Amino acid sequence: MQRVDWDDVRVFLAVARAQSLAAGSRAAGLDRSTVSRRITSLEGALGARLFLRTRGGLRLSRAGAALVAHAERMGKEARALEDVARDDVGRVAGRVRLATTEALAIMLIREGLLELARRHPGLEIELLGENRVVDLAAGEADLALRIAPVRQPSLRVRRVARLSFALFASESYIARRGRPKDARDLEGHEAIAYSSDLAALPESQWLAERTGPAGVRTVLSTSSATAVLTALVEGVGVAVLSGSWAERQLGLVRLFDVGSLPARSLWLASHPDGATRAAVRAVADRVATIAKRGEP
Repeated sequence: MQRVDWDDVRVFLAVARAQSLAAGSRAAGLDRSTVSRRITSLEGALGARLFLRTRGGLRLSRAGAALVAHAERMGKEARALEDVARDDVGRVAGRVRLATTEALAIMLIREGLLELARRHPGLEIELLGENRVVDLAAGEADLALRIAPVRQPSLRVRRVARLSFALFASESYIARRGRPKDARDLEGHEAIAYSSDLAALPESQWLAERTGPAGVRTVLSTSSATAVLTALVEGVGVAVLSGSWAERQLGLVRLFDVGSLPARSLWLASHPDGATRAAVRAVADRVATIAKRGEP
């Protein structure tokens, strides 16, 4: 048996998590042909087929599924080795991986998260701004800012903010369509809505319940928080958001509060091992401070 190359294992893990060669290639930062060669190399080293090529795409083989847990442990140890090498004791340095949603990633940047990196030249912040929930216990990230409660007992969790909901629009939209004062005043207005998995969010459903011939007309639905915020700023329509960042950072107008929607908590989770690093603690404190600003 030939020697196993860690880079091959890293690529295998990226594809296994993504369940797609294309998405795994993006996660690994490599082109598809390189990723395919890496997987073939690992299969040759192990003498086993790791993926089955089906019409629906890649599927882990029995051997591949058994390898995932071992690959995750290798990845965790490799990251720990990098952290030790790059992070002197008590010094804010090295890479800190923060997982959150796309919308919160935008607001964290706008609220000055990266000022921390300017203050500490040895610090690198990696923002994982996607809607899937990462596994902190498996080492996929150092910190996670989440809206859903975290129930893994092995993690350290604290509530950093409670956010209420309001309807927002831009000044240009108000000048064009007028300013609704409450939900009864929304007839004929244009709305920006979430689609796909985000359509199940309470704020999305609140707006959807008010669409129709005698209510709000949806002019854009999207699964991208960036698209929602951009469309709002451009005056396309109204949308429901949480927190006060939209007013302060994007110049949007809070039309009225949506009191029927319960306030949403923001939870900051970390793995106890990562919390021993000065860099992780510094980023966590910064995120908590920024999140608190988003409260009404």
